[in-house]
Amino acid sequence: MDGLFSVLPSSFAGHRLRLLRAARLSLLITTIAVLSGHQLLCAQAVTNQEPPPPGNQNSSSQQSLPSPPDLSLIPNAVPLPPPTPPETAVIESDQPQTRDGDVYSASGNVVITFRDRILRADSIVYDRATGDVTLQGHVHITGGENDESILATHGIYNLNTQTGTFYDVSGSVGLSNQMARQGYVTENPFLFSGRKVVKTGPVNYVIYDGSVTSCLLPHPDWLLLGSKFTLDSRTARATASTFKLLSIPVFFFPYVTHPVDNNSRQSGILIPTLGYSSSSANTGSKGLSIGEQAYLVLGRSADLTVGAIYYSLRGYSENATFRYRGLGDNFFNAHFSALQDRGFSSTITVPATSSTPAITENISTNQGGQDVTGAFRYRLSPTTRTVADAEYLSSYIYREAFTENFNQAVSSDILSTIFITHQKDGYSFDTRVDRYQGQKIAPTYLLPGEEVKIFHAPSVDFTALDHHILGTPLIWSLTSSAAGLKRVQPTFTSSGIIERLDVRPELSLPLHFAGWHIFSSVALRETFYSRSRRVPYSNSANDPYPPNATPIEISNPATRNSIDLSVDIRPPAIERDFTVPAGWQKLLGTDVRHTIEPEITYRNVHGISNFLSLLRFDDIDLAADTDELQYGVTQHLYFRPHINAAKAAREKARCPTRAVGSTYNPQSIFQDAAEAAVQDVFNPDPRDTNDANGIPNISATAPDTPTTTHAHHTDPCTAPAVQPQQEWFSWRVTQKMFFAQNFGGAVINTRRNIFDTTLDLSGIAFLTEARAISPVVSRMRFRTSSHSDFEWDFDYDTGATKFTSQNVFVDTHEGNFFGGFSYAYLNAPGRFRTAVINPVTNLVTGLTSSPTSNFSQMRVLAGYGQPTRPGLSAAASAGIDLDLGTAQYITLQASYNWNCCGLSVEYRKYNLGTVRDEGAYRFNFTLANIGTAGNLRRAEALF
Repeated sequence: MDGLFSVLPSSFAGHRLRLLRAARLSLLITTIAVLSGHQLLCAQAVTNQEPPPPGNQNSSSQQSLPSPPDLSLIPNAVPLPPPTPPETAVIESDQPQTRDGDVYSASGNVVITFRDRILRADSIVYDRATGDVTLQGHVHITGGENDESILATHGIYNLNTQTGTFYDVSGSVGLSNQMARQGYVTENPFLFSGRKVVKTGPVNYVIYDGSVTSCLLPHPDWLLLGSKFTLDSRTARATASTFKLLSIPVFFFPYVTHPVDNNSRQSGILIPTLGYSSSSANTGSKGLSIGEQAYLVLGRSADLTVGAIYYSLRGYSENATFRYRGLGDNFFNAHFSALQDRGFSSTITVPATSSTPAITENISTNQGGQDVTGAFRYRLSPTTRTVADAEYLSSYIYREAFTENFNQAVSSDILSTIFITHQKDGYSFDTRVDRYQGQKIAPTYLLPGEEVKIFHAPSVDFTALDHHILGTPLIWSLTSSAAGLKRVQPTFTSSGIIERLDVRPELSLPLHFAGWHIFSSVALRETFYSRSRRVPYSNSANDPYPPNATPIEISNPATRNSIDLSVDIRPPAIERDFTVPAGWQKLLGTDVRHTIEPEITYRNVHGISNFLSLLRFDDIDLAADTDELQYGVTQHLYFRPHINAAKAAREKARCPTRAVGSTYNPQSIFQDAAEAAVQDVFNPDPRDTNDANGIPNISATAPDTPTTTHAHHTDPCTAPAVQPQQEWFSWRVTQKMFFAQNFGGAVINTRRNIFDTTLDLSGIAFLTEARAISPVVSRMRFRTSSHSDFEWDFDYDTGATKFTSQNVFVDTHEGNFFGGFSYAYLNAPGRFRTAVINPVTNLVTGLTSSPTSNFSQMRVLAGYGQPTRPGLSAAASAGIDLDLGTAQYITLQASYNWNCCGLSVEYRKYNLGTVRDEGAYRFNFTLANIGTAGNLRRAEALF
């Protein structure tokens, strides 16, 4: 239209402008009129009532609002990372470099740095477009995620894909020159050589006509030669390979595989175990033993190991171990072992007496049995879990005769329990079922053994701990249980299940002022028993039971009521700091703090007048009347170790560091790692295994005590700049005074009387009559340094002026020398039934009552060497019964470590009376990152 109007006369143009203005004004008026009627521009009344939902004006105001959106379905906004600049390769060389498009050429000690890899060669050709590098002469590639080192004459390598082909190769994976003094970079390093090596990925290799080892080149202790090896991040495989040990061909393997990553597992046949043992004529030798196991992977979280051991003189022993690891702390483990014993025959001669002639008999003894253990933990919710730890042992003699652990061999108690617990806000609800089995007299040829079995079937417990009463300083707590109980022993068996209901509410008042802490409490306790025990008639008021009286259960119920009052007073601790003179600072440090902490506790329990009529099942039944005062004092000495600043600075300066872009010496990469190689090979596995899959040995054992508890001196490279204070000396002395000397009539003269108040003080039974004061209980410990310990614990009876118990423990480790010493002494009231053994025939001739239980034993440990260093190491330990003058066990060990393999031998002697008198020979031969052949486990090493 503009073109049309442009050719019209000017009068028409003026009329056109007037028409346009009128049209625009009309449009504006019309638009305003329409908008003025819109509901958003109309005035509205404001109210505080919620408007009804749209589309339902008559609905009730109580109708719920629409649900808010689920925020978990809305993705979180994450800022994008800044763009990564393109990576480039930096080329350095002695000679001038040339470029033709994307192709670079360089010669003369060429070094290419790309990401975390360094490539060296006499000359290179680099294509930046493809990433290919052609290397000629003295090729050396280092770095990468597995810290590889490849030496070759020539090869081709792609920087982008980290793949390539190399010729006349020697190299390593997981071993760096800078880290050699600290250990391997990976847990399973490998060193390899080959005519041709193809790198198919960042951690994947194929080796042709070469060898693989974890020993130091060029003279490895063991070597695997083959036509083709395949190595990735999980497994190493070889075909048509020959295993050479100390340059001697030992085995030919058509196919062999080995896990490289310790986190991965692989099914297969484990290394066999060999052993030999001999024994006296009357205890039975095991002869030559050979064992084998198969390992099965049952998924990511479970595995199974099954095996057998053949004893040439005894028979077959089967074993199996199942392991499962779930989410969090959930787990399930089970172990089974059994022996089908052929038995052994021994000749016993009973000497002649005045009335009977000498008798010679042939006795056949079978020591077979089964042992099954299982444990699991499963979390049902954040506040609820179920746990079990159970064992079934068919024969104590089986475990005593065939276990390799001395502590387990002499143990006579087995406790199996399973429980479920719910804990929240200081409240705990538990349900448990348990079974206690204890051997009190070992079986012999003439007399059967005696065992005590106690069952909780089940026990339901409810506990509320330390809940404040609002508006007051008072605290209340509650312990209660409802249990079904049963007891079985040779002379007594409870009838059916005996019910027991125990309730103990407690109210406490804690007070604090001017450094004083006072905790007072009062508790009411009521216990109901569905059955009780009859108190037999006796002429002596102090001895209501005749000797060796059998408990007699009666159907009458019993109720026990008591009030427990206690006041625990802790006065302010006394302390003082001392500055150590300069001449003593090397021994005692720069500062010493001495503290004295006194304690006083008064307790009164009364209302239990029927203690002798209650049956015994656990510690709940040991509550008795008492009126006592306990007093004691604890002393501590703390010191701050002295640090020689100049010496620490020199040691820090020698600490290895991994410098970026540092230069390697290709010839020393293997030589400098010798110490690290042995350290990795012979360092004890925290999982206590000799196998790369983490599978326990056929003979599950644990070390005998005492064993060294201290490591070497603190590593100066990891030590903190400021040493914290350390406890050097602690000594606690305490004693109880009894105002109610007869404990409400519960004490029986000449008997072992055990109450909860005596168990709280000491584990030694010292009540054989009414008494006013307990033995002095002392616990003393010195820790003079990080590698030396001394402890002396004793109970001294001031009335009888004798030590009822003593325990002395010494442990030291200085450099390559270490040693340990322990002494245990017991002189406590004896049990009534004690076996009388003929020292000539080792036969039980009767039972007698012993007034005391005497026990005196010493254990020693001494040795030289370390399992993580090459060379010779030797150690010896022994357990000596000082009363009999015999050695219960003797262990002699020696080992020699080369750079990647080691040999350990052991002789162990057991002398456990008529059950076991055996000398066992064991050994193992360890190959780095392969495994161990033999029957001596790392956990049994004395050093």
